[in-house]
Amino acid sequence: MLLILLGMFLIASTGCIRRKLSVTSTPSGALVWVNDREVGRTPLTVDFTHYGTYDVRIEREGMEPVMTSQKASAPV
Repeated sequence: MLLILLGMFLIASTGCIRRKLSVTSTPSGALVWVNDREVGRTPLTVDFTHYGTYDVRIEREGMEPVMTSQKASAPV
């Protein structure tokens, strides 16, 4: 019986978690790549599946591109 209750608790406690990476720029409308994949223009929010390090590149015509690596850490 205890095993059944534990199993039901584990199933009920696996709620949906939405992991998001948000990018903004001034001025807006800059093109954004995450891990060498074009994802859209700022401001934008991109869903991700795995925590870890992401390479982000932001470009806008007439401005210097910005390239960085940022770590998405799991919450405590």
